[in-house]
Amino acid sequence: MHPISSFGVVAFSQCDHLDEVIGRLCAWSATEKVPLILHPFFKGMVPGGVTIAESEAGLLEASEAVISVGGDGTFLSVAHLCRFTKKPVIGINLGGLGFLTDIGRENIEESLQKIRQGRYAILSRMVLEACIKRGNDCVCAYNALNDIFINRMNVPKLTSISAWYGNDFIADFHADGIIVATPSGSTAYSLSCGGPIVEPDVKALLLTPICPHSLNERPMVLPTEKPIRLLINDKNPDLLLCADGLESVKLQSGDEVIISYGGASTNLIQLAERSYFSLLRNKLAWGKGSKRQSGGS
Repeated sequence: MHPISSFGVVAFSQCDHLDEVIGRLCAWSATEKVPLILHPFFKGMVPGGVTIAESEAGLLEASEAVISVGGDGTFLSVAHLCRFTKKPVIGINLGGLGFLTDIGRENIEESLQKIRQGRYAILSRMVLEACIKRGNDCVCAYNALNDIFINRMNVPKLTSISAWYGNDFIADFHADGIIVATPSGSTAYSLSCGGPIVEPDVKALLLTPICPHSLNERPMVLPTEKPIRLLINDKNPDLLLCADGLESVKLQSGDEVIISYGGASTNLIQLAERSYFSLLRNKLAWGKGSKRQSGGS
């Protein structure tokens, strides 16, 4: 791959080991003479001589790739900051599971050296597009790397949401809410609601009801050729639509939400060839449950 010669660095909150990681990044930058541009969040947190961007736009303009320092939530925020352009994003994991973040604290310098030398791969992950129609107008639009979900805000009542795949009616879902996820997001909110795990290279839309009233209302995996259309029925509680849990809008009865895949993508940097199932075994501890002891009954 193309060697990367400058890096933007982004974090949005103070967390354990952040100061250590930023110090190591700055030291590596000075030693290797590789430009490092820090997000405005770091103003007043690093010593003089370290470049801090005046704005997020300035950071993106000055860097060839962006380093996310935190967990998967930070990574999603960085993807949104990059507006789902082709600019590659790499994550240093300071969070929990870290399905999106590829670099551990133990090998930061080695990993950056590989990226600098072009020893990495680019993974392209599909991005959802959501349009909220009110009457004949699209009142707002969002993108999401993981998921678009609709959930109740304040009142503990069931929602009523009708769903179509293209022009084909699916069902009226009575549940706490509903999720439309990408395969990348299949291991996030959708998974906690009983949705399937889908390999990220698959182009698919995942439709998962949240705590459905009927056990017969099951998650679905649909092709991306047609959009999913969701109609907010009358007499719903206050509902909120969220994109990756970062951007949100309050919905009204009669609103129609059209969610599709229009070809947009986010580029992730991957350093080593690895099986997705190896990642799942590691992150979800598959095969590490209780086992019968030898000789036991």
